[in-house]
Amino acid sequence: MNKVLILDRRAAVMAMQVCRALARRESIVDVFGESGSPAFHSRFCSGRLVAPKWDAKDRVVEALQNIVEHGAYDAIYLCNEDILEIIAPVMGSVSWRALPASAPASLRLMMSKNQVLDLAQRSGVSVPTTMVPESEDQLDVFARELGMPLVIKGEKGESGRNVRIVHSLSDVRAAYRDVCAREASYRGRPAVQQFVRGTGYSVGGLFQNGHPLRICAHRKILTYPPQGGWTVKGVTERPPKLIEDACKVFAALEYTGLGHVEFVREERGGEFKFLELNPRVWGSIGIARYAGVDLFSPYQRLAAGFPVAPDLSYRIGVEYHRFSGEARFILRRPQRIVGFAMDALNRNVHSDFDWSDLGPHFSRAWAFGNLRPGSHRPSVQTTTPPPRLDLEGGNS
Repeated sequence: MNKVLILDRRAAVMAMQVCRALARRESIVDVFGESGSPAFHSRFCSGRLVAPKWDAKDRVVEALQNIVEHGAYDAIYLCNEDILEIIAPVMGSVSWRALPASAPASLRLMMSKNQVLDLAQRSGVSVPTTMVPESEDQLDVFARELGMPLVIKGEKGESGRNVRIVHSLSDVRAAYRDVCAREASYRGRPAVQQFVRGTGYSVGGLFQNGHPLRICAHRKILTYPPQGGWTVKGVTERPPKLIEDACKVFAALEYTGLGHVEFVREERGGEFKFLELNPRVWGSIGIARYAGVDLFSPYQRLAAGFPVAPDLSYRIGVEYHRFSGEARFILRRPQRIVGFAMDALNRNVHSDFDWSDLGPHFSRAWAFGNLRPGSHRPSVQTTTPPPRLDLEGGNS
């Protein structure tokens, strides 16, 4: 019986899905996360490892080192980029061998969204026009060149934390200053990026030294926020150019492990443009299972040092929706409840909801009941933005 560890700062959707998938494979699953993490309420969670307060990062690293050294884990699953950044310097040690990872140079590069975007472009992948100002004095020139709306995008940050979609030239400086302030602790350099109108696509998989071992892509049907963001409902598709460009990004990074990239397909012309890479487990990972892709068995073989034969097949036309995402979406657009009910009753639309494991759902429902308007921040792109500065959002 395998023993596995899931690392997630706020152990919620991603940790919950991985926990269930591994427990079904008769693995013993420990979860590391902040106090109150929803995944702690899963009946499949064997060990609840509460993280120290995040403002004491040295203590977090010390706690993780102790857990990994004494836990004898067969595989470690990473669900959070903040954790990746603080453990990257120690990942070369033998105790971390159960976490398949890219080379240190690639890991450092992945900590900068600006550098990953530049690498993707140099690898022949189309990206939105992006500029990194040296100072605020360049903002007006860049904004006039890109036009409205545009995106202010932080150099770091997952789940759209440091992303602002700006619809008025007069709001550009305020949005830029806001993101700069959020990145001040690590001297991040926010970018000013072309806003691309179109449909979102996600491509996730398992890779070794840049070579794809497993892959699954989907088109976003519904997103949260409703104007664009992370997947609420998606359907698997296989556009050849999307798969080709996604693999180019992973190859350029010589990427190893589970990872995920975001693209947008332009309304005009249909060109795919790369938005960002998430070097971790992703929120919509559950769709892969229903598309016939087993990500976890080959990952654990990779963690154990065994060879993994590539299998890039998956079923297209598989629909999937995320219960937690639906709940948030309905809070914004109550009329969606009819479509949600129809999808919930449709056996051909799969879900991350699990009747046998209601604890995490109740935990998240409690959180939803305490949501305040404007308390979440958006993903990178939206398709039909309202005429305002968007300061809302969620997970990728």
